[in-house]
Amino acid sequence: MILILGGTTEAFSVGAELLRRREDFLLTIATEYGYDRFRERFSERVIKGRFTEDSLKDFIKRHKITRIIDCTHPYAKVITTIAKKVSKEMEIDYVDRTREVHMLEHTDYHRVVVVDTLKEATDWILTNNIRRPLFTTGSKDLSFASRLKDHEVFVRVLPYEESIRKCHLAGIKRGNIIAMQGPFSVEMNLSIIREFAIDCLVTKNTGREGGFFEKLKAAEVAGIWLIIVSI
Repeated sequence: MILILGGTTEAFSVGAELLRRREDFLLTIATEYGYDRFRERFSERVIKGRFTEDSLKDFIKRHKITRIIDCTHPYAKVITTIAKKVSKEMEIDYVDRTREVHMLEHTDYHRVVVVDTLKEATDWILTNNIRRPLFTTGSKDLSFASRLKDHEVFVRVLPYEESIRKCHLAGIKRGNIIAMQGPFSVEMNLSIIREFAIDCLVTKNTGREGGFFEKLKAAEVAGIWLIIVSI
């Protein structure tokens, strides 16, 4: 039995490949959002929960795990450390498939917050005197808007009718919807931040091709907070 640790797109890819090979595996997810999303794809193979060193050892024994494939987010350093230690002690294979992220190596910018979910990002905004956040996390989940009614919330979404319609339904002001197709340069991100007086930029970890570095650099130049949603 193989154990996949994850919640990233890499975990999806690995799970799909193991399904194709008809290999037995279990996939553990730490968050509610991740659980629902992966459960739709891999059904009963998905288990929600976080591991300690002892609970991971028990899990390995109970399910006769012979290999761990680590597809966790690179910011989830605790579980990666535990998995490496336990796999070595129990003499089982450990495969590192964590998402490759170089972006934070290029800066020592200190106004960076890493969270697991959009809910956690919203919680942070509510408790840290942020007034004009810009969300670049897409139109799929706009639930944060209802919790930030006293804030001037901005969103950047793809210029599709459906995306804009979802923004309207979520209660986001028409003038606060930035419907544009990327990729975006540092200069373009910075122009938007300055034009709308943004004081916090919320992004997913989209990697190099997804324009993450450009958003990080723009936030650094502008001196505003950057919230990275891991999943």
